[in-house]
Amino acid sequence: MSSIIMTVNDCFINLISSMKFYFGFSLFISQFVFFGFNGSAQDTTQTHLLSSGSLIDGAKYNSHYLNPPALIIPGSFILYGCLKSPVSGIQRIDDDIMASVKKKYPDFHTKADDYMAWAPSASIYLMDAIHVKTRHSFTEHLILDAGSMIVAGGIGFVMRKISGSMDVYNTQGTKFPSGHTTNAFRSAEIFHQELKGTSPALSYSGYLVATTVGVLRIYNKSHLLTEVLAGAGLGILSTKLTYWVFEKVKDKKRKK
Repeated sequence: MSSIIMTVNDCFINLISSMKFYFGFSLFISQFVFFGFNGSAQDTTQTHLLSSGSLIDGAKYNSHYLNPPALIIPGSFILYGCLKSPVSGIQRIDDDIMASVKKKYPDFHTKADDYMAWAPSASIYLMDAIHVKTRHSFTEHLILDAGSMIVAGGIGFVMRKISGSMDVYNTQGTKFPSGHTTNAFRSAEIFHQELKGTSPALSYSGYLVATTVGVLRIYNKSHLLTEVLAGAGLGILSTKLTYWVFEKVKDKKRKK
């Protein structure tokens, strides 16, 4: 038991220490891009209103991005993947699912997941084009989209570096976490954040698309369950972090 605890501690210590640079760099880029586009975004902000006609209170929404309830699901997904080394049962589940898929669907392959991963965030730009009300302007969508990609890419790179040096994550020739699933849930979270104020039910539909991408990655024999779940958690968390930073910077700019 003590050796398991030490292994878990070492895993998280290495992950956190390696992420410091990439997370800091991502925040810097996000703020830099925001200030670069801020001037051009000001004249479009007034067009993005709630149905009541009032501007969305950024500070009110910002408080919800990183509160504990909002982090339970993405945090649990990532934690599950990180526990693969000390908890042997997780690896057995991975191997059993992969063996079953290879046996039942040996010839299955599709490229649909390559395109579906971008569908939720692409839908936001379509709504911008046809003037459907969302929480932010077109320019702000570009910033949030790019910012979340930087955060997800940076953290994902570190996770792959660390997992690549651990045998338990290299048994099937796959990579931890799933990049396609990360991107799918990253864009699904953007879709949710932009529409939850005006179309709550519709805002969750992006998660269905993202879940389909994750399932297809497994059926394509490209990823294991832990890699898909960790990718989902990383994608959601990356977007929440990006929105949190964006609104913080925006609030400070308003107060000046």
